[in-house]
Amino acid sequence: MKLKLKYRFCLQLFAMALLLYSCSENETPISDTTDNQARLNFLIKTAPTNKALIHGDDGSFSSLALYIFNKADQHCEYSELIPEFTPQRLEEFSRSVNVSPQTKVIYAIANYNDPDKTFSVPVSPDLTLQQLESLTVSGNAFTDSNILMVGKKEVAINSEYVVAEVPMERLVARLDIYMFKNQGLESSSVVVNSIEFVNQILNTNSSPEVTSMPTPISKKNVSEVFLGGTTLQLMPSDLSEIVPENAHASFYTYRNIVPDATPDANTPYIRIKALFNGISYTYRGYLTDQGQTTHKYKYSLLHNTVYRVMAMLDHPDNQLIIKTTPYPWELTSSEIGQEITEDDYQLQPYNGDDAGATTGIVQFPYIANGEAHNETSYANYSFSLTAPAGAIWTATLTNGLDFTFGMNGGLNVSKGIARDEAYTIQVGATKRWSGNPKSTYFYITAGGVKLKINPKQSDGNRQFPGDNDTDILIRQTEYK
Repeated sequence: MKLKLKYRFCLQLFAMALLLYSCSENETPISDTTDNQARLNFLIKTAPTNKALIHGDDGSFSSLALYIFNKADQHCEYSELIPEFTPQRLEEFSRSVNVSPQTKVIYAIANYNDPDKTFSVPVSPDLTLQQLESLTVSGNAFTDSNILMVGKKEVAINSEYVVAEVPMERLVARLDIYMFKNQGLESSSVVVNSIEFVNQILNTNSSPEVTSMPTPISKKNVSEVFLGGTTLQLMPSDLSEIVPENAHASFYTYRNIVPDATPDANTPYIRIKALFNGISYTYRGYLTDQGQTTHKYKYSLLHNTVYRVMAMLDHPDNQLIIKTTPYPWELTSSEIGQEITEDDYQLQPYNGDDAGATTGIVQFPYIANGEAHNETSYANYSFSLTAPAGAIWTATLTNGLDFTFGMNGGLNVSKGIARDEAYTIQVGATKRWSGNPKSTYFYITAGGVKLKINPKQSDGNRQFPGDNDTDILIRQTEYK
């Protein structure tokens, strides 16, 4: 009898050990609810469809923290910390788990396991959703291999097998700075010795939804020094070589929110030291952004955004011309199967007959109703993207120094979100006619992919000037 009791007791201990072991293995966890379970297969994705904005390793991750919460009661049904991926870094990662049949919130933090990052609360498997959303992080350095990313996705578990994609947002902005000299300095020697980024922000709220700055703000200045100097070339008319790997300097920073559209002590700017024909000069210029969707962010640097900074030195007398263009570090944010089709968008001349749009010609100055106007005429377009819900589009000019997007309602319209109402996009010249023809290409992307806004019509011709389906040619000519 004692032997039987002892044997039964051992079996119970063995069963308990198996149960504890199975609970510790969280690759395919079993939730507390055993009835009507569903399978959730989700993909963590950091790389855009079009990798044109990726620089070095800032499109990948080497560590990942994963959480799944029940939305109704915020109970954590799954958590996993992966401190290292070996032998290589990843751009996407998938996991398949059992969950109960209520709506879930997937939360992910990429590149959390880094010695240069300090979180307000250490990242651990038992963090609550509230703790995750209130985390702050600080550090003292940025490299392309340790960019902090956060993803959050609400997923309705409405079938036995659910597939979802979780896009990761980078919590940093990246500044790509390209230096040139103006055409008038063709015979002058212009050498840049250093580019300094002033007011780099070293701490942030880790939730992408929280746009406020942490208190206190941690910041520093960082420089790119060119030993022996870098001789500047003339500003090119063809900007096809303006790609991240050709930038003279690239800097990362956590978001820097400048309130009220007024510069303050924290406003970011660049300081450039250069030699003009052997004489030393120092220039500074705000990174004034003409493309933000909200006007109050005119001087701000927003997270998950790449800023292309075209800096041109014109003359030693305080002539640093800066043109800043923001590009979302665009990621696919829709669930699988929600791709944009050609039926989802349309570009037309404004009111159907705009001369600037149909001819691709703008003038500065120009004649209207028999009178000369000392401003630019525009190529005016009506653009609509109606689906999928939440899709973001971005308009781009390849020559952002000589051409610009016009203002509409006080805002520079160059990007928007899918909606039924059409947007009005205006393209005009930035400078008066100089006697030299100038041109640019205009295109629109969504999800990192160029949209076919200029395809051939049934008669074999294109609606707008250009030689391909995605790019429209716009030229500045002399008015007569």
